[in-house]
Amino acid sequence: MEEKIGIIVGTTLQSVFILTFFYMSIRFFGRMFGNIISAIKGNNSSLEPCRSCGHTISKEAILCPNCGQTFGRANSFSTSILANFFAGVVALAGGIGLLFYLLDLYKDL
Repeated sequence: MEEKIGIIVGTTLQSVFILTFFYMSIRFFGRMFGNIISAIKGNNSSLEPCRSCGHTISKEAILCPNCGQTFGRANSFSTSILANFFAGVVALAGGIGLLFYLLDLYKDL
C-alpha cells in the first residue's frame, strides 16, 4: 500500500515538472513570435509623450528631461528573439526528456 502511494505521489510530482517545462517552452516560443511580429511591424515614431508631464521624449529615454520621471525598459533577454528561441528549445527538450524518463521508469509496472 505504501509503495503504491509513493508511486502515485512520484508520478504526480514528475507530471507537474513535465507540464511546467512544456508551459515554459510555450511561453518562450510565444514571446519569440511576439517579438518577431513587433520587429516586422516596427514603430513609425521614435517619440512618445511622457506619462507624467506629457513632454515629447525619445522611446529610448530612461528619464524625462523635463520632469525627471524615470521609465523602466524591458531587458534584452525578453526582447531577444534568439534568446527566447533557445530557452524554448531547452525547456521543450527538458520536458520531453522528463517524459521519456517517466515512461521508462514505469514501463515495467
